[in-house]
Amino acid sequence: MAKKEEIKKKNNNENIDFEEVYLTRGQLMWRAFKKNKLAMVGLWTLIVLYVMMFAADFLSPYNPFEQSLKHSYAPPTDVSSVYKVGDFEKKVGLYVLPYISYVDKLDYTRKTRELIFPSRITFEYKGELITLVLNNAKYLPRDNFGGKVIKVNDLEFTLKREEYAFVNGEWKKVASSSEKTDYFVRGINDDVLLKGEAFLENNSSTAKSVLFGKYGFKLGVLNEKEIDKVGLKYTINYIKYEDENGKKHILFGKNLKIKDYDYKYYPVKWFVKSWGPKRKDYGRVGYVFWIIPLKYHLYGVDNYDNNEFVRLYIMGSDEFGRDVWSRLIFASRISLSIGFIGLAITLTLSLFFGGIAGYYGGVADELLMRFTEIIMAIPGFYLLILLRSLLPMDIPSSQVYILLVFILSFIGWAGRARIIRGMVLSIKRNEFVEAAYALGYPDSKILWKHVIPNTMTYMIVTSTLAIPGYILGEAGLSFLGLGIREPSASWGLMMARAQDIYVLQNAPWLLIPGIFIFVTVLAFNFVGDGLRDAFDPRALG
Repeated sequence: MAKKEEIKKKNNNENIDFEEVYLTRGQLMWRAFKKNKLAMVGLWTLIVLYVMMFAADFLSPYNPFEQSLKHSYAPPTDVSSVYKVGDFEKKVGLYVLPYISYVDKLDYTRKTRELIFPSRITFEYKGELITLVLNNAKYLPRDNFGGKVIKVNDLEFTLKREEYAFVNGEWKKVASSSEKTDYFVRGINDDVLLKGEAFLENNSSTAKSVLFGKYGFKLGVLNEKEIDKVGLKYTINYIKYEDENGKKHILFGKNLKIKDYDYKYYPVKWFVKSWGPKRKDYGRVGYVFWIIPLKYHLYGVDNYDNNEFVRLYIMGSDEFGRDVWSRLIFASRISLSIGFIGLAITLTLSLFFGGIAGYYGGVADELLMRFTEIIMAIPGFYLLILLRSLLPMDIPSSQVYILLVFILSFIGWAGRARIIRGMVLSIKRNEFVEAAYALGYPDSKILWKHVIPNTMTYMIVTSTLAIPGYILGEAGLSFLGLGIREPSASWGLMMARAQDIYVLQNAPWLLIPGIFIFVTVLAFNFVGDGLRDAFDPRALG
């Protein structure tokens, strides 16, 4: 019995040795490729990028062409999980607040501020405790409302806004106005809700200069240097609301003392219905692989009351308030596909002209090679610009894309054609080619069935290493304004929007497309190096 088990164990070991030693050529190549760790990193990176490209509609929370000027140059959105009002705190899951990008009226610089839309407000009015609760407030973190509870359809505040100047050690009021609003700006006038008033101070030279230009005569000062600082004061004039029956009421601020309030917040959720073309059977949809319709996008915000100030920009926005992340994914459709399409055309031309020149030789060889040398003598990027400038500049982006593919293909085939010619000259002297010729095979069959297939190893490796050139070529033309145009997007065009000093200082997130270009080019080079190792006979063991 023991002898049988020993024989069985020996046979199993022999089977394992057989499987380890005798591998197919494909398995040996894959093993050699996997040994290159950077090549594997590059491969997985490209897989992720191309999945993103095909699933762009599903992954984009917003329409990449939709503008929102209220969010111009908005930074990545702050996402919170703890709801705070005064001393009250509660965990409510991930959420965002409405916000706006605007020019500050004190120092005249662009800022982004969160907005407080009251969903509940409790106050004392003429000795009576009253709570107003908005009907469209979906999420209320507290339900222990005080006093008389009134559900309202609309809530509007009128704020008194007073401008002050600090001159000779005292605050002097120079102007007063009122403004209607249904929200408060956090850090500006939201103190009105708990403290009864909000007062802001600013000592910037811009603020003092503007106030001096408007009210210098009234203050009796000769220059802005006499103004130490400026201030803004906000108080409530009155609150107007409409009850459930449609009746309107006005509560005056001098008889009103606010006790507490809640504000609207908008949860961040997975698989959210948002934008997309309308279909009768699906509603608004996004598409995966341009074919499969889906009702949902991967993530988004539950904007239950269609608040125009609510956005979730994980990579900020551009000057038109468009979501950088959504545009980045859609831009990848051009930047990542142009390399493969252009390369397919380049390889076809290279194989055709290089194969004919190498196989037939003579006059065909001389004419084709002299033509390729002329093309190779012109610097590639200048030839690219020259060819593009010869074409109309006002054509649609779809046509520009096709033109770019052909232009990039035209300048890329010559060098490869010469290399293929040299390989064909060497291969056609081999015995199997001479045998096929002796058997009477036609030249076309010998060339495309026996000669060209033996150049595939070189073509696969060089193709992988050449794709980054097409991506960079498109990016360069778009960056110079000769490629894809607005409102379409490519990584190069998005980079062109980030070339002024203001963007570099205040909106650095617009440089993110450059990171994607860098990572993609690096990944293709890593994969190309891995393929070179895999096709090397010495690496197969």
